Amino acid sequence: MEHLKFFYGTGGAPVFSVSPVAADGADVSQLLAYILSSTDQAAIWNALCHFFSELGFAQILYGYSPDSRGAILGAPEDYLILSTMPGDALQEMVQNGYYLMSSTFHWALNNAGVASWTMTPQDCGFGPDFVVSPEGAEFFQRNGLMTGCTIGFTSERTRGRGVMALIAPESVPQADVDALLARMQDTIFSVAAVGHRCLSGLPYLPPGRRLTQRQREVLEWVGDGKTTADIAVIMGITVPTVEKHLRLARQTLGVETTAHALMKAAFLNQVFVTAPRENGAQDAVSGWDL
Repeated sequence: MEHLKFFYGTGGAPVFSVSPVAADGADVSQLLAYILSSTDQAAIWNALCHFFSELGFAQILYGYSPDSRGAILGAPEDYLILSTMPGDALQEMVQNGYYLMSSTFHWALNNAGVASWTMTPQDCGFGPDFVVSPEGAEFFQRNGLMTGCTIGFTSERTRGRGVMALIAPESVPQADVDALLARMQDTIFSVAAVGHRCLSGLPYLPPGRRLTQRQREVLEWVGDGKTTADIAVIMGITVPTVEKHLRLARQTLGVETTAHALMKAAFLNQVFVTAPRENGAQDAVSGWDL
């Protein structure tokens, strides 16, 4: 899971309360405008972290699977995961699948809105056979993942699902989180949803999945219905060179057909967009790698 990304927040322990700044409508409007106008993933993530820490949340976790289909989450190596959690805890959670033991995580995959962690598995649509393993329960307890809420988002496509979790400080009871949600649930959901929409819309470059400019270009011409011979003429290269770029694109994306390569490149927002580095794509930047 060396592809996981994280952001370490700064500053002291948050106080669980609604700050005048975070609660101010004009400030929230400015925040949303900033996120919507940004094409830099780190800047968007930092803005979200600052806003939710101002509300008193100690940790923030966001995950997006661009190739997921409902409960089928796609390949883990394609996940985009951003979190203020310590890197070792994040690695442990993903590697052992502990997030799958959260009933509100599954609720958020299928619903848009905010789910308090008071929701039972039955509230989330599970039967009495839903259980959390002793190892999972110990992980949640050890890492202070006991109070907070989970946010699900409207899906615009048949592929791609995102979930966000806001985690309260260990000393804060769930009742205080629910009191905050009673006052600010719509604002919390709106900020999270705008952040998700913008983050998931930027080019994403998982390690080993980054297409070259030439590979992106030939896939885009395939998407326009051009043959390899057409593409060779348009790009001023030979047919074997076009075929080489298509073969390498398939290898890079881990697929067997060119049609699947084009589809996966579209899920990762690597085709029909401005050059990834110019458009704020997530890249293997120093300080973001685990």
